[in-house]
Amino acid sequence: MKKKTRPLIGITSSMVDERTIKMNENYFSAVYEAGGMPVFLPYTLGAEKAKEIHGEFDGFLFAGGVDIDPKYYGEELTGKDVEICAARDEFELALLEELKESPKPILGICRGIQVINVACGGTLIQDMDGHRQSEPRDCRPQGVNLKPDSLLLRLAGDERITVNSFHHQAIKDVSPWYKVTACADDGTVEAIELKRPMGRFALGVQWHPEMLYKTDKMSRAIFDAFVQAATKQNPEE
Repeated sequence: MKKKTRPLIGITSSMVDERTIKMNENYFSAVYEAGGMPVFLPYTLGAEKAKEIHGEFDGFLFAGGVDIDPKYYGEELTGKDVEICAARDEFELALLEELKESPKPILGICRGIQVINVACGGTLIQDMDGHRQSEPRDCRPQGVNLKPDSLLLRLAGDERITVNSFHHQAIKDVSPWYKVTACADDGTVEAIELKRPMGRFALGVQWHPEMLYKTDKMSRAIFDAFVQAATKQNPEE
């Protein structure tokens, strides 16, 4: 019995309405070019499907999108620009609950890093300035400093990188499950990685590597490492 040629990667999605997915194609392309078979997961599947979905995929990418309801980290809504999708929150948090003790790799991008952090007991800054660039999406005006002994540092080969930046929220208190592995010059958390178990791929980044993977070596390396980790989960047929 042979293995599937590509690991199956579930990508959480934004939607226009209950029947129409609205997602940047770059998520699909970045995963596919790294060797994965990407599938967009509409949150209308419902939180009750999380356990079944967890069992069918080899890895999960939690993509960008609207904000997480602050009730999930014990706060009232105070941010003036906070936009919430209750159904997406419920679906993604249920899926992350299934993934907490799973060996399957996860990658969080923008909203993705935030929902991973909240799902594991962390909190967020509801509104902040200075991290929404006016430059085109493939420009990298944001300097980021990488921490020692991190996956990101191994992938980058340098303690400082530049990235794009399109967010108004960020991590405030990091989850006890995770450690901060990258920060902007102003101290904003730009990446987190799972503390345990060692060897599992579980990474969240605040920037958008899917917009940069065609031209940026570091961004390609993130997707390559993620898909390689998912390949190890790929069951024999």
